[in-house]
Amino acid sequence: MRLSPRVLDHSAVLLLVTAVATAAFAPHARAADTPKVPGAAPAVAPKVPAAPAVVSGEWLQADLGSKDLVLLDARPMRDFLTAHLQGAQNVAVENLRSSAGGVPATTYPPEVLGVVFARAGIAHGSHVVVYGAESDNDATYVATAALIAGAEKVSILDGGFSRWSTEGRATTKDRLLSPLVKPSLQGNTSLLIPIEEVRKRLGDGKTVFLDVRPEESWAAGRIPGAKNRFWKKDVEGGSFRPEAVTRAELEAAGISWERPVVVYCNSGHQASEGFYTLKVRLGHPDVRLYQGSWLEWSMTPDTPRETSAPPEPK
Repeated sequence: MRLSPRVLDHSAVLLLVTAVATAAFAPHARAADTPKVPGAAPAVAPKVPAAPAVVSGEWLQADLGSKDLVLLDARPMRDFLTAHLQGAQNVAVENLRSSAGGVPATTYPPEVLGVVFARAGIAHGSHVVVYGAESDNDATYVATAALIAGAEKVSILDGGFSRWSTEGRATTKDRLLSPLVKPSLQGNTSLLIPIEEVRKRLGDGKTVFLDVRPEESWAAGRIPGAKNRFWKKDVEGGSFRPEAVTRAELEAAGISWERPVVVYCNSGHQASEGFYTLKVRLGHPDVRLYQGSWLEWSMTPDTPRETSAPPEPK
């Protein structure tokens, strides 16, 4: 996930988004809350508002049909068209990013994400529940993007579509029209850290960098001093592992709840799982997502890099 002022003219983007949103949504707009006065992100990132970080199939089935619930299918569209949960809207990873300034797979800025999510029916006050094929980084990417866009209540369906189906719960091929809503989310960039600040954090003796790529990718090139823990270690059998176990293993890998953490991967896709687990599932008080990740870092002149011997074959 990337959101760097170096690669996007946000003013131009915002003007375009505003014009498109006004034309596209006006006939269908719901009453929106009074907009918050925009301003700089606070020095200390606000706590993500309370909502279940992870919900079970039983919980979701009981809540389907709730007026505030917006269900998002994060899988590729071909899978969504084959079968999906009743009422789900398809918002896949590739709906939320594009190349920017030469850096591939750059996540759109919050104001553009807000339009994308409004088209899926998300307004201020919506409870967003995301599912992927399993508890995977497609689900965490879309959920994290929703938080960055300003959604205040975001959850992930544990086990995703696979577990829902295995439990014998209903799916459908039917696609239903839903009302468009006027964009009303207020972006939350305090969850992110740009490359300029990453540079400043290097060697500060406080910040822990967590690289969630496979060990061989970490060994081939990384931000100096970065710890490594592959994101898939947080998942077992397609579902999230118990929180206590995950926290203990993260601490053993060098993560501290008394020190700030910056999570990154190759493009931000995998890093979303590490970020969501630390920030939302485990409640780490100071964790931020480096949305540029290794793609931006390795393309930027004069950024320090570190390598080590490849891991021994297992």
